[in-house]
Amino acid sequence: MNAMIGMTVLLNRVNTCWDALVCVALLSSISCVGSIKVTAPEGRVTAVRGRPAVLGCEFTPQPGSDLANLVVTWQRQEDIRVVHSYYYLEDQLERQSAEYHKRTSLFHTELSKGNASLRIVNVGPRDVGRYQCMVSTSSGTDKAEIQLDYGVFYTEPRLSISFSAKKVSVQYEAEGFPKPEVSWLGEQGQNLSHHTELLEGVDGEIGLYHLKSSYEAPTPALNITFVLKNKLLHQDLQRPVSFSYADNSSNGVVIALALICVLLFIIVLILAWLYWKKRI
Repeated sequence: MNAMIGMTVLLNRVNTCWDALVCVALLSSISCVGSIKVTAPEGRVTAVRGRPAVLGCEFTPQPGSDLANLVVTWQRQEDIRVVHSYYYLEDQLERQSAEYHKRTSLFHTELSKGNASLRIVNVGPRDVGRYQCMVSTSSGTDKAEIQLDYGVFYTEPRLSISFSAKKVSVQYEAEGFPKPEVSWLGEQGQNLSHHTELLEGVDGEIGLYHLKSSYEAPTPALNITFVLKNKLLHQDLQRPVSFSYADNSSNGVVIALALICVLLFIIVLILAWLYWKKRI
């Protein structure tokens, strides 16, 4: 009975709270009565661009009880920003941080089963961080933490090759997130010296890196491999480059000499014909 009275007083105070931080402090101050356990099935969740992220949170449901005394609060652990809150049998979003407006939701039909998971859409780099799921019932309060990461699969690398008199340059370009591991391997698997640059926010788009990586070789024959790894998303791209081109400078000399010989032969024939005709 005391627990029920205490919960009612708490909800009344939360309803009239003018500051989200104060609300969180009130929820944290509830003394545990009975037994409630809040857990995060996955301590770390990776959100992929274009897909919603679900932060799992489970609590011990109360058999036979309704949700009138249930309070669920999601917040950022770093600065206690309110991400989503639920009490009085409905979402209470007037104190929700502006950056999460219309981006979060609970699975309401699963609350009675002990599922307080949070769904976030349009996830981006700004959402990366630690989240806290706090659940209060008539049996007490408990909380769990989850780390949210964000990644974008790198696009198929685009190859470009340029030649000069002394060297050949091979370059790959791709876009993705976060920063990748890049290497160039020789024919025997040895690491080759290369130049790589990353541009943030390509085309003004937040949460995307534009990668340019190039390798220069003085030899006309190449057998190398470009490697790009996005460890967060377990993406491993390997693109072999194998080609050779002939040095045409010596061939040009041979062709020029051949043309000169042909020309001289023609001149000799003409002179011989003129001499023969003059004698006639």
